[in-house]
Amino acid sequence: MKPTNKSAKCYTISMPVRTFWRVFLPLCFFLFAVGSLVGFFVVDRKVMPKIVGVHRDVLPTPDVRGMEYEAARNKFYGVGLLTEVRAREFDDSVPEGNVLSQFPDPGESVKKGRKIALTVSRGPEAAQVPALRGINERQARLDLRKGGFSVSANVRKDFSGSVPVDAVIETFPPAGTITSRAMEVDLIISRGPRPTHAVMPNVIGDILSEAKKKVVDAGLKVGAVTYQNNATLLPGTVMSQSASPGANVPLESSVDLVISAIK
Repeated sequence: MKPTNKSAKCYTISMPVRTFWRVFLPLCFFLFAVGSLVGFFVVDRKVMPKIVGVHRDVLPTPDVRGMEYEAARNKFYGVGLLTEVRAREFDDSVPEGNVLSQFPDPGESVKKGRKIALTVSRGPEAAQVPALRGINERQARLDLRKGGFSVSANVRKDFSGSVPVDAVIETFPPAGTITSRAMEVDLIISRGPRPTHAVMPNVIGDILSEAKKKVVDAGLKVGAVTYQNNATLLPGTVMSQSASPGANVPLESSVDLVISAIK
């Protein structure tokens, strides 16, 4: 048989030049850009982590539940995490100052530099009010804080012949009472022995309200208040007092005041 000489077939794509420049070439550039982005994502997220280690800036949250707060804080700091105390709650099983719970939970993946919120135990809620009688006020406050109590702003002072000045006479609730540590403790502080006499303050020239306060603070009482016409003074100004300023007068004596008025 004689070999046949047949020319190879050639295939060509023909398109208008305008379509090539406006459609085909931009489409090729677009597909190339999309492919490059997809390839970069795959390499960055899938391939490289397997080569250099998965997510070097991400780590599992350590478990610090039950640990003392400072130890827990140091543990987080050692792996590049920060801490903040979100709350303090009473708990009968976890000692005071130890971690009750954390957020995010242990084992959860977090980025380095993340703040981990901790709830710290205040210990058991019920506690016994300490005996503070005869202790100075500063030390009494320290002892209450050590016991987990807080001192009320309602600190009252009273006379006592047996308790030194500035020492605790009693507390409310009383010493030995088992109560919630969320409850504030009132202190009654000694002013020393009750005096028999008081020094009369000078209230001349004061307005009536100020004069009354000075008299009461000195341990005296305001007696009769009379008004006298006087055009040279502001109305309501003390013109005279029944006891001389600086005089020693019996405690809780009454002091009469004359007040200016314009009729």
